[in-house]
Amino acid sequence: MCNRRTSSSILISVLLTIVKAQLHTAEECPAGAAQCDAVPELLSWAAAHGAQCDRLQTDNTLAIRGLTAITDIPGGSVIVSLPRSLALSVSPSQSCPIPHLIPEDVWSSSIKNFQLALLFLAETKKDRDSAWYPYIQTLPQHVDSLVHWSDTELHELQYGATELEQQFLQEAKQQLEDIRELYWKLESSGLVTELNSTLEDLVWASDIVRSRAFAISAPEGWLSPKSIGVAAFMANVVLRIPYFSQWQASKRIISIARSVTFMCIGAILFGTQHIGNMDLALLPVIDSINHNSSSLGHLQPGGGGSTVEAIIGPDGAQAFQEVTAAYATASNEVLLQHYGFVDMDNAHDEYTADILSFIEENVVEQPNEEQLQDVHASPALKTALSQAKLTSEGWSKETVTALRYLLASEEESRAAKSLQPVRWVTEVVLHRQLPTFGYVFKEAQSDATETRVDQVLSSLCQDISKSKTTSLDDDETALAQLQQTDSATYRRKLALQFRIGYKSLLNKCILQHIISS
Repeated sequence: MCNRRTSSSILISVLLTIVKAQLHTAEECPAGAAQCDAVPELLSWAAAHGAQCDRLQTDNTLAIRGLTAITDIPGGSVIVSLPRSLALSVSPSQSCPIPHLIPEDVWSSSIKNFQLALLFLAETKKDRDSAWYPYIQTLPQHVDSLVHWSDTELHELQYGATELEQQFLQEAKQQLEDIRELYWKLESSGLVTELNSTLEDLVWASDIVRSRAFAISAPEGWLSPKSIGVAAFMANVVLRIPYFSQWQASKRIISIARSVTFMCIGAILFGTQHIGNMDLALLPVIDSINHNSSSLGHLQPGGGGSTVEAIIGPDGAQAFQEVTAAYATASNEVLLQHYGFVDMDNAHDEYTADILSFIEENVVEQPNEEQLQDVHASPALKTALSQAKLTSEGWSKETVTALRYLLASEEESRAAKSLQPVRWVTEVVLHRQLPTFGYVFKEAQSDATETRVDQVLSSLCQDISKSKTTSLDDDETALAQLQQTDSATYRRKLALQFRIGYKSLLNKCILQHIISS
């Protein structure tokens, strides 16, 4: 996996974490299948066009098609260096590169995922004339994401008891509707009339992009912070030379150049990039590396931005060992909905719940009305409770903080609103943010408040668990039987794995309450 990014290592970390429009789906590929046979040709093609991937090889003995190390690879090494010219990509605000096939108004009104899908589909229609033909030959003919699941199969997920669960299912169905709407707009376009592209073609292209595309930083131009900073620094140096320093405006220009230099340094060190401002790209070879949520590898630019580099994690890889990558901190919801697989050992799995609605509808002892109004008036507090995140580590710090405030006694609330200068400064220094009175609730409150918080969270998890038609033990038993008899469909197995993932999180929360009680 690799990624074109800004020069800042901080941005590299942000990109790898946010990003992923890019988790790659794990498609089964038995030895001898056409896509497996095409991978060695892909590696040769990429190498012939400047890619460095000679440390990797395909291995058809793997249960899931992937790449293995040819020799021992030290931690932190570059395992793939891909020229950007081999990346099939679209940029923000880019005009349509194939206007004879796709109307500009359709292109400009489409999201980047669809733009890249249209560009990719046009390339596939060129067959052997496409510059990416060796790459296209390695791609799966079907990606089994939730887009293709029937209502009966979606019901197997046992999702739908809460509004957020219903939204998840609706999003899965809406993806296919959006593709159909896009195809309807293209019915008279050259992509359909000249290249005979079908709705099924567009669905497949969208599946490929959704499951394999990487969000990468656009190449740095002359107006990048680095380029401007270098120019300002050089101006600062040159204007100090005696000949130039005699100019009347030299001191003023030096002062401006110095300010610009420091601003550019700040932009490089502390700046961030939003996903909407990045390119979206299909990266040959890099997207053949399988997902592993525990992998610590990352992506970075190379060659001054001319290449995308995949860096292996600190543990490296031994010869003939499979090389994997964590595409993003994605939950199993994201993996299943967009990429067609579930990670049973997903360190980033999470369950999203609406604690605020649960409290308003179910808790007998309602919270203080003023504190409830404060929560509804604060976007941060409201989001922390209405979209609360439960992970293997427990509920998020933001959720617990907001819940403490909501359930705190009036005395605790009044005390928190009298900001103490020492704690105010501490918050600024340690957390680098301007605090509100709510910062006090990052710390544990009275035993009574902590008990109420624990009871609400446990009661919520118990209610959600009771809404499911099977228990965690039932699902684990069913999955073990399926694996032993191999009698059920792949989607049934995925549904069981998905259910086990989120039910494990709910059960852990309930168990922690029992222990603390």
